[in-house]
Amino acid sequence: MIEKAIYNILENNVGIGATPVYFGTIPQVPNLDRFIVFYRNGTTPYDSKSGRSTLDAADIQCNVFASDADSCATLSEYVRGALDRVSGTFNGIVVQSIQFNNQVTMFEFNDTYNTKGLYQISQYYSCRVEPKYLP
Repeated sequence: MIEKAIYNILENNVGIGATPVYFGTIPQVPNLDRFIVFYRNGTTPYDSKSGRSTLDAADIQCNVFASDADSCATLSEYVRGALDRVSGTFNGIVVQSIQFNNQVTMFEFNDTYNTKGLYQISQYYSCRVEPKYLP
């Protein structure tokens, strides 16, 4: 579960600090000034004729939201710094590598969050991870 590793990496990054990190769902809390939401967009297993995949390539999308452009840009730099080219074992998940691929900047006006709208930077990563299999 690469999600457990990504969550662990982001939660323990000093620059990200107390910024809320969510997997899969955007919070319904209108008073957040900034937050991070990430998703797994797909997984490609290593093709093996002799058994289960021992290495998966997972595509992760990490969305950074903030009420102002500067804060959004700064937070996205911390996210990239935390994830890009990292490897190791995080929360029991063996990560061979995470590679930054692309970034897109957007602005969303949504009365749910605040009257100003939200700035959003979406970052895309390729992750090579050892899959966990339940018995």
